[in-house]
Amino acid sequence: AFRFKRRSSIFFTIKLYYMKFQVRKLQESDWEFMPIWWKEYDQEPWMTGENFRDFLPGAFQVGEFEKKREGLGGFMVCKDNDPIAAMWLSLTNTNCAVPTSAISDPSYRDSDRHLAILLLTNFVTNFAKELGYKYTFGWAQENKMLPYFLKAGYEVIGDKSYEVIKKL
Repeated sequence: AFRFKRRSSIFFTIKLYYMKFQVRKLQESDWEFMPIWWKEYDQEPWMTGENFRDFLPGAFQVGEFEKKREGLGGFMVCKDNDPIAAMWLSLTNTNCAVPTSAISDPSYRDSDRHLAILLLTNFVTNFAKELGYKYTFGWAQENKMLPYFLKAGYEVIGDKSYEVIKKL
């Protein structure tokens, strides 16, 4: 006979929150509003005159790269089909995949916002594991994505570092 095992109320509460959310692949239509999110956070691409889409991974595919799929190599967490946050995953030819920081809807301020972003961080990390990667390596700012990475089991390594970029 099936016997229900009682779980801690904290675990059960977290599981119920997670059940409200859906994680899906990024879609072309997401690019209609994601630039608005960055603008509302007063964020600009790392280089003047460029756009975030140029810097983010393309859709997960094998074979020849299609330009129209730029910036689609990530996931969106939604609640009732309403987008909350997006995160990308760069695939490499090493044992390490690279998750990006997330961008979230600045107007979404429900109490479960942090759980949604944590779910997305865990989902992207687990996706890398399912693809066979042994490690994920990311960059995170202290008061932005760092708490989510730490809650997802990441470790802080080394000294503070700088992000550097060069247009080729």
